[in-house]
Amino acid sequence: MLPKEIESVVYILLMTLIATLAIFIYFLKNSVNNKKRNRPGPPPASVPEQAPAVEAAQPADVLARAKTLFSDGSFGEVPEELKKIPRARWSEAECSLALRASLRRRDFPYARELFEWAESRAWLRDSALLQYLFAITCERAGNAKRAAALYDKLLRINGSYQDCEARLRSLRRLPAEDARTMSAYFKTTGRGRPEEGPDRQPRKAAPVLKEVAGRFTILGLLGVGGSGVVFLAKDKSRGRLVALKRMSQEIARDPEDRALFLAEAKTLSELRHPRIVEFYEAVESGEDVYLVLEYIDWETLQTVLALRGRLTPGEVVPILKAVAEALAFAHEKKVIHRDLKPGNIVSGPKNFVKVMDFGIARHFDQDAAAIQEVDVVGTPAYMAPEQHAGVTTPLSDIYSFGVTAYTLVTGRLPFAGPSSLYYSQKMERDYPKLPDELPAGLRELIDRCLMFDPGKRPAGAAALLRMLSQ
Repeated sequence: MLPKEIESVVYILLMTLIATLAIFIYFLKNSVNNKKRNRPGPPPASVPEQAPAVEAAQPADVLARAKTLFSDGSFGEVPEELKKIPRARWSEAECSLALRASLRRRDFPYARELFEWAESRAWLRDSALLQYLFAITCERAGNAKRAAALYDKLLRINGSYQDCEARLRSLRRLPAEDARTMSAYFKTTGRGRPEEGPDRQPRKAAPVLKEVAGRFTILGLLGVGGSGVVFLAKDKSRGRLVALKRMSQEIARDPEDRALFLAEAKTLSELRHPRIVEFYEAVESGEDVYLVLEYIDWETLQTVLALRGRLTPGEVVPILKAVAEALAFAHEKKVIHRDLKPGNIVSGPKNFVKVMDFGIARHFDQDAAAIQEVDVVGTPAYMAPEQHAGVTTPLSDIYSFGVTAYTLVTGRLPFAGPSSLYYSQKMERDYPKLPDELPAGLRELIDRCLMFDPGKRPAGAAALLRMLSQ
């Protein structure tokens, strides 16, 4: 046996050796791990790309890209772009843009699903804009009953929201035949929400209109106007899409009105101008009369106002110039529009502006330069004072031009109504002063257009163009 002193020394040396070995192994292991960490990883292609893109996407950037896609007409790509924002974080802006894209693609089931989702979210439930857009969707899908209910709700909450009053009035005054047609389209296509329940008795469905005059194939409904239903149709003889407007039964059934209307239609077919939605012809099919119109798949300024609130002077002036060009051409052809308003002006990108619905326009006598009408025609808020008395002249369109311009730059009508007070308000020029920040020339133009006395308004559409150029 070794002496105790030597045994202690050996023990100490052995423990030191073990500790040194442990330290060496520890540092060796760390060195290997560091080399692994510093080694280049797999190529980026092997890393899933979608998840980081979604996580890194900024909502404002995604929304801006989606708006650009919409402006370019890439409606199908808008929802895909918006998916980069989790739906739980969607605001009114994302929802409204998605609804507008679905309206353009006629994807009514998606619009319904999105709207019902928005209704279940506290921060979106009371959005008037989303309800307005979905009401238009229901109207185009053929669900006239739900569209009317939404317009009525918006009017009860806000007595003058957009053009809800006019749309509701059109739906409620719809002839029974057209109401059945809309209902039939709705039931056949399955669009919207079926108006059937456990307490409803099944009824015989009205026949769905499939073809007109052996030439036009009906593809769907575009909407309802005060004078009839508008269909999307394919003109088989020319291979193009058209808007086919079936005129009200009052025109179709009265022989004198029918003959007069067809004679006027021949004149209107000559209104061919880049700023006017082209009217191709009027066709008769059985007892019905149809207008065949150029199909434009862009938004009206009324919808743009609903989305934007109002437009800037820089945006408004080019639009007004385009509208003035359309009126100047029409007046030169002795045609008065009679219902100029934001809802009858289509606007898109790249200076795309066209005036539509010359379907109720009338040819005026060159000597009299006026139309005497038994029935008042037009939209009350936009009508010239003399139109309320049944007299329409080219200067009546100038007045409506002024109301339209006022609405575009302020986001509201100059006259608050109700409609029974419109005449007195126009006579007294009782409307809120235009904002001081508007260019003085634009304020002067609008104020002059809104003169009660036609002789004090700009002399014509050509005069409007001169004022706008300044």
